[in-house]
Amino acid sequence: MTRLWRALAPWFGMAVLLAGTALAVDGGARGLEAMRRNVAARALAGGHDLPAAGAPVFMQLARARLLVARGQLDAAQAIADQMASQAPAGDRAELLYALGNAHMRRGLAMFKTVPFRKVAPVLSLAKAEYRQAIQLDPDDWDARYNYTLAAALVRDTEAAQPTAGDEMAHERAAWPDIPGAPNGMP
Repeated sequence: MTRLWRALAPWFGMAVLLAGTALAVDGGARGLEAMRRNVAARALAGGHDLPAAGAPVFMQLARARLLVARGQLDAAQAIADQMASQAPAGDRAELLYALGNAHMRRGLAMFKTVPFRKVAPVLSLAKAEYRQAIQLDPDDWDARYNYTLAAALVRDTEAAQPTAGDEMAHERAAWPDIPGAPNGMP
């Protein structure tokens, strides 16, 4: 056994040395990547926008959140659409929730100055984003609550359209259903 050990010891030492070198190179490469990500994250946190080309998924999500905070919702929506298959469901749900909140805030602010017909598409967009967020993360009760608010403000167009059989035979046909109104008269 001693003779075998003496014959294999240099090879064993070389294998350990090579494995250590490979681990050091891998650790160095990971360290450089982490440093690059930290620099980019600090830039995003400082309010500086970065190009999304070649950025990892979490950096693109961070960039989209920055764009939402700045009010650049179209650019953030483009990133969210692009990341539909790449990002984890929880992160996508969080981004869609943030987009829905931004559209809801914009729509509620518009109520004061413009007619409802111009506000409805913005609120419908918020409602659609909340619905997508709920599909990705069914346990997100904040998204469910905000979806309920958006749904109360904007009805689906399919539900609002009259269907066959919904027409009333007479304009006063609803009055007999009201208690205390005799024969449809007020």
